[in-house]
Amino acid sequence: MSKKSKKPAAARVKPTLSLAAAREATELPLIEVPAGGTLRVIVDVGPMVIPYTVAYNGRAVINKSVVDRSELVLPLEPGDRTLAWSFSHAAKGWSHIIGVSVNDGPPRVLESRSEKNKDPDQSVGVAIVRVGGQA
Repeated sequence: MSKKSKKPAAARVKPTLSLAAAREATELPLIEVPAGGTLRVIVDVGPMVIPYTVAYNGRAVINKSVVDRSELVLPLEPGDRTLAWSFSHAAKGWSHIIGVSVNDGPPRVLESRSEKNKDPDQSVGVAIVRVGGQA
């Protein structure tokens, strides 16, 4: 019988690929924010009955929402981090657009899906947020 580790599972797992390498390998969107800059997440949704979530570095920025939202990501951490989102739709005429604005600049759309365009009704996405230059 083997001994069980007392460390949490996340602490036992060693990363094998940097976020920068993962981004290059998968062509994930890269959002660059200068040191001291701001990042705003903007979500525009059509009819929703199932809440959506947006998270930065594993921390909810928008949690369990079914309406349009615009939130600053605070605090931003230097280096490469993840911005992730999840949508699941059940209402007729559903749609969602998720984007970001750096330093209150023009919004950049990360994902736009709708029933009208015959897109899948479930979506999980991720982008890399680079704060302060090269990680």
